Amino acid sequence: MRGDALVQNQRLLTQAVMAIANDLTNAVGLQFGSLAFAKLPATPQVGMVFCITDSTVNTWGSTVAGGGSFTVLAWYNGTAWKVIGA
Repeated sequence: MRGDALVQNQRLLTQAVMAIANDLTNAVGLQFGSLAFAKLPATPQVGMVFCITDSTVNTWGSTVAGGGSFTVLAWYNGTAWKVIGA
């Protein structure tokens, strides 16, 4: 790759990173879509986070199951969905 093309690519990459940083700086929070426990992915990946609308528990660290009346923020730890916010 020519030197001027490399410099141009680096400039474009820097502009993209700065644009993302600006958006994050001006952010006021995150908003999760909510869904019922039965609608969670069949093969979740470790670290996924969802807002679950029908949890049976709302205590931090508890294992989430559907069919309840609590709305919670849940994290998949590789084995189970756990409450991380209520």
